[in-house]
Amino acid sequence: MKKINRTLIALLALTLSFAFSNPANDGLDVVYGVSNSDPSQIKLTLKPDFTFEYQDFSVAENKINVHGTYLVKNNKVQLLSNKGEGKFHSNWRITEKGTAAKSRKGLTFYTLRKIE
Repeated sequence: MKKINRTLIALLALTLSFAFSNPANDGLDVVYGVSNSDPSQIKLTLKPDFTFEYQDFSVAENKINVHGTYLVKNNKVQLLSNKGEGKFHSNWRITEKGTAAKSRKGLTFYTLRKIE
């Protein structure tokens, strides 16, 4: 009887230890962008080490090329610039299947498709 109780307690403790463990939070390894024929050349690269590269050449006088780190929470990605560059689309929502990234800043809406 004591062996059965000890076994049940051990199984319960093992089960509880898995219930409170943190899930793996791996970075993304994906590139989102516009078609090659689009002159804006908007591209968002998310790397597994939680770094990113973002470029937006839609305004020739104000080309944006930003590098930094990012945070992921509930299919939302927040880009954090290393140097405090000017304004750029820093909040993105990744679709369920990961095929697109969407952002809105003011009246500008972007939808980038997975290209690699």
